[in-house]
Amino acid sequence: MGFANTAEILKEPACNLNHQPDRACERPRGGESCAFDGAFIVLNPITDAAHLIHGPIACCGNSYEGRGSLSSGSRLYRYGFTTDMTEMDIVYGSEGKLKEGIEYIVKRYEPSAIFVYSTCIPGITGEDVEAVCKEAKKRTIVPVIPVIAPGFLGHKNLGNRLAGEVLLGRSCWIM
Repeated sequence: MGFANTAEILKEPACNLNHQPDRACERPRGGESCAFDGAFIVLNPITDAAHLIHGPIACCGNSYEGRGSLSSGSRLYRYGFTTDMTEMDIVYGSEGKLKEGIEYIVKRYEPSAIFVYSTCIPGITGEDVEAVCKEAKKRTIVPVIPVIAPGFLGHKNLGNRLAGEVLLGRSCWIM
């Protein structure tokens, strides 16, 4: 089995029922999880890393206290870091806000790494989250890892897969 690129990942069937015409895969219903949530659920148990969500505050509404994670001491994963994008950030951009957020986390919490999650809004407005992370990685000694899994890409399972690709060190963003 070879490495997949994003185009191949996006074309994969959601389940193995496609060959059975009398059965269908369960379709998403409103309010269900998205690709961002799936990626976050996979990576959040990395407890000595900070998890910064670049998006509106609602995307940070996941239940941190309800996630099962084991830690040898770090409680950093319990914090909900977000850039809290607003309407003004959508109009004028918020890459500067993301840079400030990364710098704040590095200075205040000294994490082993920072995962930066791109949500729907920066995905739609075209913010270069990967470039901001690359620049921040050069300025600090902390690995700053972009997780490009905006919710509009698809289901939670796709987000799980994209997070796995991030853990394997492979960027999956092709649009």
